[in-house]
Order: sequence, then C-alpha cells, then structure tokens
Amino acid sequence: MREGIDAFIEPIVEAAQIPSRRRRDELRRELLSHFEDSGGTPEALHEAVARFGNTARIGDSLRTVYRRDYILLSIVKVGACIVAASAAAILIEALASLRLAADADVWHFSADFARAAPFGVVLTLALVTATEATRTPFAWSRALLSIGCYASVSVCAWSVNTNSVGAFATASMLAAIGVGVARLATTRTSRALLTLAAFTVTEYVMHQSLGIAFGPIRALSASAILLVLWASTIAIVALSDRTFINAFRTS
Repeated sequence: MREGIDAFIEPIVEAAQIPSRRRRDELRRELLSHFEDSGGTPEALHEAVARFGNTARIGDSLRTVYRRDYILLSIVKVGACIVAASAAAILIEALASLRLAADADVWHFSADFARAAPFGVVLTLALVTATEATRTPFAWSRALLSIGCYASVSVCAWSVNTNSVGAFATASMLAAIGVGVARLATTRTSRALLTLAAFTVTEYVMHQSLGIAFGPIRALSASAILLVLWASTIAIVALSDRTFINAFRTS
C-alpha cells in the first residue's frame, strides 16, 4: 500500500518544481500523512486519491505556491552563469593578448587587451541573454525579461561611456549568430565551423563598412578567439542548466 501512495505522491512533488530538498521532503510528508489518515485499506486509499484529483493540476497549483523559490533560483543561476562566463572571457582574452617583448624575456599584454577584455564580457552577457530568451519551451515573458535586462545594462553602460553602444550592438549580432547556429547545427564540428565562418564574415564586413583596414586573415584570427569565447560560454550555460535541473530532482 505504501508503494501505491508513493507512486501517486512523487509525480506531484516533481511537478511542484521545488528547488529545496527540505521543502520537497516536507511536502512529501504532508501528502503521505494525508493519505495515511484516510484509512488503512486499498479501498480507502483509492477513494482518497479520487477525492484528491488530477496530479498534474495539483502540481501546477503547488508550482504557483513555490514560484518565488523557482524564480529566485533562476536569477541565481543566470547570475552565476554570467559571472563564470565573464571570468572565462577575460582569461581567454588575456591569454590571446600575451606577447613576449623582443628586447627582453618579459611577457606583457598587447595594446588591444584593454578593448578586447571588456568586449569579451559584453559578448558573454549577450550570449547568455540570447540563450535565455530563446530557451525551449519558448516563453514571451522570459524572452522580454532577458532582452529588457540586457537593454538596461547597455543603457547604463552608454550613460557612462557613449562609445559602448557599438560594442553592445556588435555583441548582440554575434550572439544572435552564435546561438542561432548552436540551435540549428546537428554536430559540434558543424557548429564550430559554421560559427567561425559566420563570425569571420561579420567581423570583416563590419570593419570594411566602417572604413577600418581589417583583412580576411585578421578577421579569421579575431573570430577564432571569439569562437573559443563562444564555446566556453555555451559550455558554462549548459553546465548551469544541468545544475539547475538537478536541483529539482525528487530523489
């Protein structure tokens, strides 16, 4: 009989999407106590289950009750993802900018590092935003919230430095390309090659339109760094998603 009660309770607990293991255990005990009080016979259990109603509907109702916890954990997940991806971006740009002085055995950063590192952070922010906005199942509320937060950050950056508009616009374009390719391509190799090609073309065309000398080889080398940054961000997002999902495991 206990197995039958557990089989009915577990889908309800899982549908409630409660991130706290302690609160899941409390809900499980409350439901178990409710059914045990209904009587000790299979017939009494069957009647109690029938009175309780549909498990999916009950789970939806409980999800509303615990929605604040779900939203808070979602915010923590996205925040941690942005911090980790930004740190990885700075590290990648730092390694790519390392140079050995010709007249001494001294390592130093190239002159581009001061520009490349902040742009790397902006690109990771755009990538995380694009991933959250297009996450399946698609939800307009989540998409608008993600884009709104990104727009708010860009406005704040613009108020401090008006030259940041170009960085946010470029990052948005590259993020849309990167996330779009990741959604459409079927293999890791095809994703990497298509993303690299798209980044290279975008970098070359943008610099040419601005009248900046930026040849195809230079565009390819710059895009290779962006590709590594894109891959690290996608990997961090995937890891954070798995951690987030595991937080709701009922076992």
